Amino acid sequence: MLPLRFIREHEALVRERLATRGDEIPLDELLSLDSQRRRLLTKVEGLRAARKQVSRGIGSASGAEREALIARTRQLTSELGDQEPELDRIQQEVDRLLLEIPMLPHASAPAGDADHPGLVHYCSGTPSPDSRTPPHDEIARNLGILDFARASKVAGSGFWIFRGAGAQLQRALLQWMLDFQVQEHGYREMYLPALVAASAMANAAKLPKFADDSYAVDNGRQWLSPTAEVALSEYHAGETLDAAMLPARYVAYAAAFRREAGAAGVETRGLRRVRQFDKIELFNVTAPEDSYSALERMRSEAEAVIRRLGLTYRVREVPTGDLGFAAAKQYDLEVWSPGAGEWLEVSSVSNCEAFQTRRAGVRMRRPGSARTEYAHSLNGTALGLPRTFVALLENGIQEDGSVAIPPVLQPYMSGRARIETEPQWP
Repeated sequence: MLPLRFIREHEALVRERLATRGDEIPLDELLSLDSQRRRLLTKVEGLRAARKQVSRGIGSASGAEREALIARTRQLTSELGDQEPELDRIQQEVDRLLLEIPMLPHASAPAGDADHPGLVHYCSGTPSPDSRTPPHDEIARNLGILDFARASKVAGSGFWIFRGAGAQLQRALLQWMLDFQVQEHGYREMYLPALVAASAMANAAKLPKFADDSYAVDNGRQWLSPTAEVALSEYHAGETLDAAMLPARYVAYAAAFRREAGAAGVETRGLRRVRQFDKIELFNVTAPEDSYSALERMRSEAEAVIRRLGLTYRVREVPTGDLGFAAAKQYDLEVWSPGAGEWLEVSSVSNCEAFQTRRAGVRMRRPGSARTEYAHSLNGTALGLPRTFVALLENGIQEDGSVAIPPVLQPYMSGRARIETEPQWP
């Protein structure tokens, strides 16, 4: 989160940067309550100091003077009894509002609202819609590798079941992408819980902002993880890391759960928007001065996956009005879907600076220094499924209806070079 003192002392800068996000942000309410809190805190501290001073005199006083001091102590205690609960109430409200203030966009992030196209940082090709390419769900249905109807019986709308070569391709993608990041880029692999604590959700800046988009269990004490970022950002919570050991670089597979499928105005056909999906998450903890070079490195690591899969893609610098809540700067990586004739986001790489680490209390100490400071955290998807699956089907479709498998995945597919129509089972 943003420090309250920073907001107060740099109000003009905060207003200017947050205005580019375009959201309704309760900054006025926060600053007004903070002013009330400080005035009331001064009053309460004065009452506490006065009561302490009066109480010291009771032991050495006698007679009428003692009685007067006792009466004064009771009066001050009564006044504190009125003021302290109000101070606690205002403090809780200030703390709540602080959780609703997003990260300041970095000065280099392109300014614009959510409909702004952003800045295309790189594009590997200039594709155009191809009316001859069927959509992915038609391809998968013809191959017999995807079942929505039975999935709806099992779990309801917004879920899917891969079968046969479809399940194998999904598994191959996940295994290869993990291996690639560990072997090529030196990441440490992690396996994470599917449930995360409410405190972890708040520290990762998913609560309260995205409560309606997530699945709560156990009366809100735990949540189905909406992204591996939550567990990874909480992994070092409350720790002080040795700066000489940074960056810490983790990669994890995790299933993600979100309610967004079926929302009004959202494209829900096939695998485009589902309530459960798999992805490979990259997460870095760095020293502050290294976080923006780490952002560029993580972007290139995600790009490398797309290139190895042979997909046409572009890298978009996300405009301030579309930044993630915790992100100061963000890249979206999008692959071309010839069946839909549009770009599909398969990766988002963000520098959150100290926004999450301040919430989680992740600090670092430099060699030879007694002082600690907040580390920076970055997250990125490399890559998200099933949109990558969508692009592989639509870009790999052959004239006979089979789908070519990228060479890097073939060793994970028992050497198969194509997915052909599955035998019909009951």
